[in-house]
Amino acid sequence: MGLLDDLKKQADMVKSQQLSQQSLLQESVKLVEAKMNQTFLYLNDLLKQLAVLKPTNPTAYSVPGIGDFQNLEFAESFIDYRKKKIYDKDYYDYIAFFIKWASPANISIERDMPATIQKVRDVLWNYGLKFTEEEIKKRGGGFQKMKFTVPSAITCDITISADHDNARLVVKGKHFLRLGADELRIPAGDINEALLEEFAKMLIGQSTSLRKYRV
Repeated sequence: MGLLDDLKKQADMVKSQQLSQQSLLQESVKLVEAKMNQTFLYLNDLLKQLAVLKPTNPTAYSVPGIGDFQNLEFAESFIDYRKKKIYDKDYYDYIAFFIKWASPANISIERDMPATIQKVRDVLWNYGLKFTEEEIKKRGGGFQKMKFTVPSAITCDITISADHDNARLVVKGKHFLRLGADELRIPAGDINEALLEEFAKMLIGQSTSLRKYRV
C-alpha cells in the first residue's frame, strides 16, 4: 500500500469519526430541545397557578448576623425563553424566570461602630438585598448609630441553559435552595414529570430530591 492509499485510509477514518460525533450531537440537541420545551411548559403553567393561590413559602431564609426572612408569600413572577440557531433551526438556548416572595414586615438592625456598620452593608450587598440606612444622632448632635431597614422580600432568579454538548440542563441562580447562589446539572434523560414535580417543590420551599444534582 502506497503513501497516498495510506493517507486516504486515515482521511476516511477521520471523516467517519466526524460523522459519528455529528450524529451524536444531533441526537443530543433533539433530546435537550424536547426536555427544555417540556420544562418551559411545566414552569409556565406552575407560575400561573401560584399567581392564583399565592402560597406562603415555608423556608426561613437566614442572613448571617442580620436575621431571618420568614412567612414570605408569593408576590409576583415572570418567565421567558430565548432560542438560537443550530443546523439552521431554532432551538432553546435558555429559560429565565423569577419568583418574588415578600411580606409587609421589615427587618431592622442598628449598629454603632464603623466596622460593624460596614459588615452589615457587605452582607446585604453580597446577598443582593435591598435596604435603606438612617443615621441616628445624639441629642446634642453627632453620630450615635446607624439603623438599617431591610424589606422582607426575596427574589428567586433562575436561568436554565441548554447544554447540548453534554446532553443536560444547567440550572443557575440564587435563593432557590437557600439564600445565595446555587447550580444544578441535570442530565436531559432524567427530565420527566416526576422530576419536574421535584422542581416545583424546590421553588415553593418544600423538601426536594434535586439537591443531588447540586454542583
